[in-house]
Amino acid sequence: MGRLREWASQLARLASYMGPDKHRFLAAMALVVAMSYANAIIPVLIRDAVDRGIVPGNVEAAVRYALLIIAAGLIGGAASYTARMLQVRAAQNTVYRLRMDAFRSIQRQRMEFFDKTLVGQLISRVTNDAERVTGFLSWRLRMLAYSVFLIIISLYYMLRMNILLAAVALATILIVMSLNTLYALRVRPVYDKIRHQTGVLASVATASIAGIKTVKSLAVEDYIYRKFEAENEELYRLNVEATRISSIYGNLSFLVMGLSMGGMLYLGGRAILAGILSVGELAAFLMYMLTMMWPLRALGFVIGDIQRTLAAAQRLFSIIDSAPKSLDRPGAVCPRPEEVRGEVIVEDVWFTYHTGRTALRGVSLHVRPGEKLLITGPPGSGKSTLLKVIARLYEPQRGRVLIDGIDVRDIKSECLRRIVAYVPQEPFIFNRSIRENIALAKPNASLEEIRWAAEKAKIRDFIESLPDRYDTVVGERGISLSGGQRQRIALARALLLKPRILLLDDPVSNLDAETEKRLVEDLGEILEGRTAIIVSQRPSLARIADRVAVMVDGRIVEIGTHEELLRRRGVYYRIWKSVEGGEDVGEE
Repeated sequence: MGRLREWASQLARLASYMGPDKHRFLAAMALVVAMSYANAIIPVLIRDAVDRGIVPGNVEAAVRYALLIIAAGLIGGAASYTARMLQVRAAQNTVYRLRMDAFRSIQRQRMEFFDKTLVGQLISRVTNDAERVTGFLSWRLRMLAYSVFLIIISLYYMLRMNILLAAVALATILIVMSLNTLYALRVRPVYDKIRHQTGVLASVATASIAGIKTVKSLAVEDYIYRKFEAENEELYRLNVEATRISSIYGNLSFLVMGLSMGGMLYLGGRAILAGILSVGELAAFLMYMLTMMWPLRALGFVIGDIQRTLAAAQRLFSIIDSAPKSLDRPGAVCPRPEEVRGEVIVEDVWFTYHTGRTALRGVSLHVRPGEKLLITGPPGSGKSTLLKVIARLYEPQRGRVLIDGIDVRDIKSECLRRIVAYVPQEPFIFNRSIRENIALAKPNASLEEIRWAAEKAKIRDFIESLPDRYDTVVGERGISLSGGQRQRIALARALLLKPRILLLDDPVSNLDAETEKRLVEDLGEILEGRTAIIVSQRPSLARIADRVAVMVDGRIVEIGTHEELLRRRGVYYRIWKSVEGGEDVGEE
């Protein structure tokens, strides 16, 4: 009973997404009933055509019933077409709303959600699970209704004609439904594995093609080929297994139907000889069995699919329900960007990831308006996490971050993004034009504004040297750009909103020495008039920083100017010496 209540609750919630399309579903169901009746009445018309027209030689009656059969077929066909169009449209609209809700919820999730959830799972839920629900609402639900109504109407007419043959038909229906339900339960897990294995095979192919330079540079083509071959063989095995199950259960159903019709011929023949059944009635019984053959097969499959459809819907609902109602506190404010001074205060901030690793341990920091602060330290010391907490990508378990004396949790998210711009260590460049990539945070930005941001980021000359200039499509993840160019486009994207505070996470980590030198020189001008907090393992950025903070194991252990920290000969001195001596201390 608990499971039934759960299913009913999920169906009711799914129905709530139908909204204005409920009338289409109801109209489609009414047409399905009409289609079922039109198809179920044809064997009765065949009975009458045989008994009242063909057997007695009444040509007029035979022609009349032939025309009625044609009319019933036309009505059934028209009802089927209209029902299908109405239901497919209603199903697509319903799942469109459900998919948009799920995607909107993903967009509203906090960063902790993405730390715990695989991206592939989210993509699968928004695509594969949504398509499963679409298939159920647009086809399987209609087939379920059609099969049920057809069987009920058919059994009604068969019982009126002959109880014994109707009992044979009923027994056949139950056996075939059981076989088809068992078939669905057996084959569905295999099909699920096939879908999963197809994804695995696609992942192997995608990864090897995307990383073809690495594959060829390491000469591991044979290894990748063998890996692909192993996954391909597994997919082949699963498809063979699905075919084997289909062959067994499919043939069993046809065998039962064949035996049933043979039994009907025998019993019906004896009934005709005994004068208790007409030839037309026997023909009607056989026609009913043929008419119900496909609906019976589909019915078992649909019954086995209902649970998986509801499970797919529940996975979508779980995404929707897990999103926070609001990312902002009640009464959150929206400071005017031009009035923000840019003071950043971090007070006793503690942060622990969902894995249990504590990245920040009582961090306190004061960055004055317009100050440039470099944060450095060994890998895993919490530098990048601190930037993300300041940007409110994560919220600390203890402590707080203040901007101009206001807790960042009391500032509306959309307003905070105009005040604080965060540029990650590996900026994501979309497979779109340069114009769209720079204007990502401000889609309605004019070309002049985009040019201004590109000029500030020292990338305008390069862009305007391209044949298509700002309309140049840069490829997946900006593959056609160098590391320095990607970094500058990300800077232009951040500068477009004219933020008062700029957070840069290791902007020179993936650059060669010459490109790093040029970017460091340009950053001095780019950051002019802004508060900037820069995370980097490379002390070369100390030249543009007013102060340097050193983090170790989630704590700030040293802070001061570059010269002061060198004189102390502490952690910063050792990092600086290792880089100056040519040893790469690594990256966080």
